[in-house]
Order: sequence, then structure tokens, then C-alpha cells
Amino acid sequence: MDVAGAVLFLIVIIAPSLGKLIDSVAYRNRASGRAEVIRAQSATESHACETRERGRVDG
Repeated sequence: MDVAGAVLFLIVIIAPSLGKLIDSVAYRNRASGRAEVIRAQSATESHACETRERGRVDG
């Protein structure tokens, strides 16, 4: 029972910090995804502006 108690104690102590770590990683992944979408939109808009300035209209 001593080993089970020690394991349970460690799980109780580690669980909150593990949860915070998972939340942090999830936040970073979401932020990275948003940044990638913004970069892609910016690149598409700048390509469209360059095309219009040259007088070509791509479908």
C-alpha cells in the first residue's frame, strides 16, 4: 500500500502542472496556426495587388 500511496501522491502533485503544460502547448499551437493563416492571407492579398498593378487579372 505504501507504493500505491506514493504513486497516488505523485500523481496528485504532478497533475496540475501537467495540465498547465498541456494548456500552454495548446495555446502555442493555436497561436501558430492563426499566424500561419494571417501570413497566407497577406501573401495572397499582396499577390492579387501585384497582379492588378501589372494589368493582368487572373481567374
